[in-house]
Amino acid sequence: MTGHVGPRTFDILMAAFHQVDDILLQEEHDLQELPGIGPQRSHIIAEAYTQLDKAQDVIDTLGASDTRLVIRLDEAYQQSLQELNDPPVMVFYKGKLPGVDEKRAAVIGSQDVSVEGIADAVELGRHLAGDGIAVVSGLARGIDTAGHVGALKEKGTTYAVLPSGFNRIHPAENQPLAEEIAKTGGLISEYLPDTPVSSGRLMSRNRLIVGLAQAVVIGEVSADSVGTLDAALCCHQLGKLLFVMVTDRTHHYEKLAEYGAIPITSVDDYKMIVDTLV
Repeated sequence: MTGHVGPRTFDILMAAFHQVDDILLQEEHDLQELPGIGPQRSHIIAEAYTQLDKAQDVIDTLGASDTRLVIRLDEAYQQSLQELNDPPVMVFYKGKLPGVDEKRAAVIGSQDVSVEGIADAVELGRHLAGDGIAVVSGLARGIDTAGHVGALKEKGTTYAVLPSGFNRIHPAENQPLAEEIAKTGGLISEYLPDTPVSSGRLMSRNRLIVGLAQAVVIGEVSADSVGTLDAALCCHQLGKLLFVMVTDRTHHYEKLAEYGAIPITSVDDYKMIVDTLV
């Protein structure tokens, strides 16, 4: 945090110096020799050790708000996230993190969807939870919200991956839903609590949703659903099972088929998803 170091820069630094303590001991000229780290970035990283009191303040604030933090070097860090090309250095969470042996399916899709699409996603989340499958999604309007709601209706577990910090829930109207999710499941973010949403963070969230799930189910997809296609591509790249609900409102089906999406035509097909996970 104090060195403004993201996942890829963290990998470069750890490959060169092996321990965080040793990174903090480096001079600017040593850091500049590494690929992609120029004068400005090397100066910020080299000065990080002088700002550790700020890091401690953040940790103290997290404890006061029931927010916990794991980093990539912790045993509690979610192993499935390590499979990503750029696993987050820090993961903040409220509630709990997914269990090691827990079965999880992501339910994702567009924000601008039909009433029928919402109903299907609610039922899908409910059926999955009823068979002991935790639902992972992104707390967005539309299919994401419906998937979370369906799992909660069945008193199941659901996890919401946020494109912002916990003090800036997005969308704001889902604050009550976020609080309900944290009671039995968890809210997860790679961002400090006061970090606002941005288009880049909305897209970056997709890889975490896919990374935390063993299978991904796409509900209704609108014509302009760039985020859903990005998540499908990530799923394809990681070799994870991908399903798509096919109706007369499904856009981009050919592209999703290229990514290996298995078509399902009704909520009753959820059993096929369950069978792949148990």
